[in-house]
Amino acid sequence: MNIKLIAALAASISLSACSTIANGKNQAVQFTTGDVEGADCVVSGGRDGAVNLKFSTPAEVQVRRAKAAIDVECSKAGYETASRTVESKMEGSTGGNVVAGGFVGLGVDAMTGAMFKYPDTIIVKMKPVGVTTPTVTGEPIS
Repeated sequence: MNIKLIAALAASISLSACSTIANGKNQAVQFTTGDVEGADCVVSGGRDGAVNLKFSTPAEVQVRRAKAAIDVECSKAGYETASRTVESKMEGSTGGNVVAGGFVGLGVDAMTGAMFKYPDTIIVKMKPVGVTTPTVTGEPIS
């Protein structure tokens, strides 16, 4: 078999498995506050606090990939301030790194954060001020 063909196949397999090359260090994430538009949001956290973004919803923003969670806080006049913490998950292509690229590629992906992924869409639910959620007591309603 042609040695150049084997080398080209090996290179393409190892490069396709590397999350840093395939996915990059940043990720596009859609932020929404449901039916409430124009809420001012702040996203912070990530690795070493690298994420610090401000925008109005709905918005698609670039978030740096990391193992660390990000915190989202949104506010708008007439609504209670809402927040949530969003965890990242390991990217599916990471497993291919061990098979095709070995532990070098895995180490690079871990250092850059490219082996992790936040959800593509993050929804922060907001409630109007003064709207209460009924308390469930377990007693029948009379």
